[in-house]
Amino acid sequence: MPSTSKRVASFVPMNFNPTDGSIQLGNLPALICPTLSQDEARIAFATLMHGERDVGTGYHWLSLHRLSLGGAPAGISLCFHGQRLDMVTMSVDLPGATLEDGWPTQAAIDAEVAFMRRTLATALGRKLAGGHARFGWGEAWARFDPKGFMASSGIRYAPRT
Repeated sequence: MPSTSKRVASFVPMNFNPTDGSIQLGNLPALICPTLSQDEARIAFATLMHGERDVGTGYHWLSLHRLSLGGAPAGISLCFHGQRLDMVTMSVDLPGATLEDGWPTQAAIDAEVAFMRRTLATALGRKLAGGHARFGWGEAWARFDPKGFMASSGIRYAPRT
């Protein structure tokens, strides 16, 4: 099995712009930002698509994989309400994360939350106090979700007027 550094090298890095909350995937020209439509995302990120899900309430999710964040393999899901990008959820695959029956342990979840807090704070230039930070363009979070018993991380864009 290849080392983590060799595996991550073949993944597309995520780069954040703290000024507007946009995300660039490697050197792809399209940015993940509030003006990105669902149709544009399908085309721009077709090679990274891992699935789509329409939850039947007006929300539609596009999942992307083969990404890297802070040196770890990562995946994201783009949440659209209609054609408007509402939020981007993120997860990482930390090396050595302990699983029980295929599910992450509390220690693995805590490690992912801590990693995401550090990584998002560095990328966005602001500490996530209590796992959360507000910006002019929206908000970022990284915390434990007790209902889903999982790490929950991402950014939500402020509604456009």
